[in-house]
Amino acid sequence: MVAAKCCHENKCLEEGGLMSSSSARGERWPEPALSAELGRCAFLGTCAAPIIAVVRVKNGLPQRSCELRVLFMAVLQTRYVGRRCLLARLGPSLSVRHVVPMGTTAKEEMARFWEKNTKSNRPMSPHISIYKWSLPMAMSITHRGTGIALSLGVSLFGLAALLLPEQFPHYLAMVKSLSLGPALIYSAKFALAFPLSYHTWNGIRHLVWDLGKGFKIPQVNQSGVLVLILTLLSSAGLAAM
Repeated sequence: MVAAKCCHENKCLEEGGLMSSSSARGERWPEPALSAELGRCAFLGTCAAPIIAVVRVKNGLPQRSCELRVLFMAVLQTRYVGRRCLLARLGPSLSVRHVVPMGTTAKEEMARFWEKNTKSNRPMSPHISIYKWSLPMAMSITHRGTGIALSLGVSLFGLAALLLPEQFPHYLAMVKSLSLGPALIYSAKFALAFPLSYHTWNGIRHLVWDLGKGFKIPQVNQSGVLVLILTLLSSAGLAAM
């Protein structure tokens, strides 16, 4: 009965392509070579029939097909377990678990952020309406403002020089012909000289800071007062010219 069962399995394997016709004629596959080739074939995911045909040897007794089937099933099971272990080791879920969903807009994310802060009772970060004003803070803001004013003034003056048809003395004479009062003219000249004077003196103060000096709080306040005094004096002197 065992012999008949093995012959029936040999026939099934031959019809299924797992066993060549020459193997049924009395050819045998050595077990070490068969195990190695089946393992390599199963790992690479290729068909096992060509590998079996390559490793067979002639002039031997045929190997029982039941042992071949058990060996082949063991290799497939090892391949399945190896894949599962490899996927578990690589952890594909790790790369998906931390992915940010892309279905939300920036407005929704911002609303979610503020809702979370409100629920957590987190303190609001300090800003210009919360800080207590100090001299260094006011001078820092003024430095940026005067820089913007100077950039705009120089740009407008350059455009006027390029686009206006007359020369500068012509427009200066027009201003003098308006017969404006001395106080008004002095104030206008002072307003024009103040951004240049302040930005210049405070820029020198920043250069001193770049040298690593004057960072202590008393020194910062003293240098700020000195910059304001020099700015007023130089602006007044330029306006009087």
